[in-house]
Amino acid sequence: MRPLRGRGGRLPDDLLTRYALALDFSDADLAQRLAQVRAHWRDRVRSAAWAGFTTSVYRAFLREDRHLRREHGDALARMSWWRARHEERAAAVSAQVAELAQVLGAHFGDLGLVTPGQLEALRRAVGPLAPREVDAALAEAGVRTVVPLDLPKTPGLPDGSFRRLKELLRDAEVTSVPALLHGELTGFALVTGFRSTPPRPDGLGADAVRAALERSGGAARDALELVSTAVDLRRLALYHLVDDVRRFRESGAPAGALLRVLRQSGLEEGEARHVVVSVLSEAGAPEVEATGLAKVTALLADGRLVAAQQALVGITDAEEAAAATAAVDRHAAQVRELREAARRALERGAEDDARRQLADAARLASDDGAIAAEARRIPVSPVADLTARSDGLGVRLSWRARPDHDAGTRYRVVRRAGRAPEHPGDGDVVAEGTATSAVDTAVPGGRTAGYAVFAAEPDGAWSRPAGATVEVLPPVHEVRLAVRDGAVEGRWEVHPDAVGVDVVRRGPSGEVPVPTDGLTAFRDTTVDTRADYLLVARYRLPDGTEARADAVTVRHTASSPPPVTSLDGRRSGRELLLSWEWPDGVQQAEVRWTRGAVGGRRRVTRQQYEDEGGCRVDAGPGAVDVRVTAVVGELRSSPAELTTGGPAQVGYRVVRRHRLFGATARILLHSDHPVPECELVVVVAPGRRMPREPGDGEVVHHAVHRIDGPVAVTVDLPRRGPFWLRCFASTSGVELIDPPNSQLEVP
Repeated sequence: MRPLRGRGGRLPDDLLTRYALALDFSDADLAQRLAQVRAHWRDRVRSAAWAGFTTSVYRAFLREDRHLRREHGDALARMSWWRARHEERAAAVSAQVAELAQVLGAHFGDLGLVTPGQLEALRRAVGPLAPREVDAALAEAGVRTVVPLDLPKTPGLPDGSFRRLKELLRDAEVTSVPALLHGELTGFALVTGFRSTPPRPDGLGADAVRAALERSGGAARDALELVSTAVDLRRLALYHLVDDVRRFRESGAPAGALLRVLRQSGLEEGEARHVVVSVLSEAGAPEVEATGLAKVTALLADGRLVAAQQALVGITDAEEAAAATAAVDRHAAQVRELREAARRALERGAEDDARRQLADAARLASDDGAIAAEARRIPVSPVADLTARSDGLGVRLSWRARPDHDAGTRYRVVRRAGRAPEHPGDGDVVAEGTATSAVDTAVPGGRTAGYAVFAAEPDGAWSRPAGATVEVLPPVHEVRLAVRDGAVEGRWEVHPDAVGVDVVRRGPSGEVPVPTDGLTAFRDTTVDTRADYLLVARYRLPDGTEARADAVTVRHTASSPPPVTSLDGRRSGRELLLSWEWPDGVQQAEVRWTRGAVGGRRRVTRQQYEDEGGCRVDAGPGAVDVRVTAVVGELRSSPAELTTGGPAQVGYRVVRRHRLFGATARILLHSDHPVPECELVVVVAPGRRMPREPGDGEVVHHAVHRIDGPVAVTVDLPRRGPFWLRCFASTSGVELIDPPNSQLEVP
């Protein structure tokens, strides 16, 4: 179990060992053992005593067990399946063990040592080997694992003094601080304490410095005076040797060359090897130049498939070339499968899925420009819920962005007579920008217009079209009535392609036509406070017939129109859907909303209201005050008022910490307003894909919290990435605000 910790949920595929099975088991033995093993795993996950040690491994066991059962079903109950799986794996494992042994020999054969971190990095590049198979590769390469030394990072002297000391040692032709104090030594040790051959009782103490000063002169004496100011001579002596090794490694010197530097100084062989392998494991240090199979393996682990393919040419050893070619072929096959999956996703219209597949392929072959270019050619998803309706002087269009659109996504609206356009150049461009609505005021009236909206990222390809057609018959709008000199005067605006406007007065005596003054006015001397006016615009169709727009009804009475009733609102994210009962004779309403110091206003017709299934406004988060006023001409009703609450917003940030026995994350929750109940689910998802819902990863915390101030939650993390940590809220009416991805993703 312990060798599997810190693998970020990646397990060896040796299933017989994982489930403690033997090949001679019967089906009955198999059923009993599977039940025992699964129960043991569940007990260990629930046991608090095991938290922070191997819990993550047991959770990974259970997660992969669920995957196996979903994929293979009843076949897992038969030993024949387990034997077949074992035989298939055995054929591949021997080659992977040999490959790992070759890589170990190439990188660490000179030292005979490797740190656990270095070994794990090489193992991941080769494949999912079990710990006993990794041990076999170590034995074959003649390499053993050691814990890296905690080597000093500073000399214990001021930087200027240390540089001067190195110059004086070179002038005195002395290779080490022990040699400065005691003269030529056959060998010495420094890592855990000083000892030398031949023995020097004074060691690296003050007596040794005083004795050396009495017998030395010149550069050696000056060096001894600097050494005498150091608090810890053993640390200074070790840092002096390690400093040269680090500098040579930065220049790309191989392990063998670093080892020779320490041998020449007189450091004992065992300590010299341990120091070199520890320096090679230090974070941030450059990679040692590798060749042959080791170079190919390192390039593949770094996601540089093209460079690995090119490196095959330089391998002359037949056995090593075969192993390297097999590794490159496996890597290339993964890339081909991902690109083919992306093409299939595009064929079925799943652009978002295609981009994810190509992103995975690009990580495996980051130096293949064709994959990056292919990803750039994939458009975003087409817009959703496109609507087109006659409105005012033209046609109003609106649509909804898809999840893969962002603030930089631009939209192009194209119009074509008679049908929806099929590509971005198939018609007249009406609008282009980042807004999700447009008004086409140049569309001819009395015609059928087809519209298509195309979406694209900056410098990206246009999406598939989202189309709609509409018969362009805009009704009159902005109708204004007034009573002057005993007559009702009406004025309005109408589309320029209208051929006429019919006005009818409707009252207790029936319907009476009212003559118009051109296309935009009338004067009716019959003043009846109980009468309505119906205004209908007429358009000539291409076949010579006429078509009538929707009638607009207005009343001239000077009294206020009746208010709207049954005002209600329902939220969906930022959008607020308002509904109400329209009074008879009212065809327009004015909607105003305020949220703190910001707000908005919208004039909506009864036809727009019916087309939208209500009135939709972008109200934003939080509580919103709404006022809806019925409008007739220049008259307004008393407002209907509504206050609707928004989702409670809870923010959080993640602080990761490393401990001796594992890593943890401290999640700090906060809200501007008290939240009495927030059901929090914290998920860890291995890999490089952000979890979109709790089922996309492993739940590491699930509890209900009251947030009336800062709340802290601590969870255990895998020792190694890559993985994502993300929080979800299961409580209705609570919205979690994610911090930047840099806090959520562990590479």
